Amino acid sequence: SKYFFLDEFVDPQTYFTENDNGLSKIDNKLFAIADLLREKLGKPLRINNWWHYYTQLEAKGWTIDKIIKTILNSDYSKWSGYRSPACKIGAKLSAHRKGKAIDPKGDEDELFEIVKENAKEFYKLGLRRLEDPNITKGWLHADTMELNTTPNTIRVVDLKKVTQIIKT
Repeated sequence: SKYFFLDEFVDPQTYFTENDNGLSKIDNKLFAIADLLREKLGKPLRINNWWHYYTQLEAKGWTIDKIIKTILNSDYSKWSGYRSPACKIGAKLSAHRKGKAIDPKGDEDELFEIVKENAKEFYKLGLRRLEDPNITKGWLHADTMELNTTPNTIRVVDLKKVTQIIKT
């Protein structure tokens, strides 16, 4: 990715225990979607932010197991991309658990408008669903999951229903 590192898409346990640091757990389309969102926003954007905490704990000489456990129990963002079986938040069948979703942090309305204004570009990259910004305070859920999708549209959903269809 042009603007992001892999740790922003996976949790620390996945990063440090998978042979490829969890790269194979992530739908590659998400990297391009995140990059386009960052470019259109025109300023830094983050997904997960646990890496800086990791470097602080590593500098203290902590073991990797203790670091992982500490980060997993911290308030640092670690589940805003792939959600491993260790994750206790979100739906069991969510796009996050399949490595097909990200929750970039920022003003949810601003991020939503960027996607809406550039829907054709985001759709071409594989974006298929957004969560309604009325239920995502401080982030925007974006995913590539093909579930009840219609060609050339991005579905906007809340926890129960489709709230909007963005045509590309």
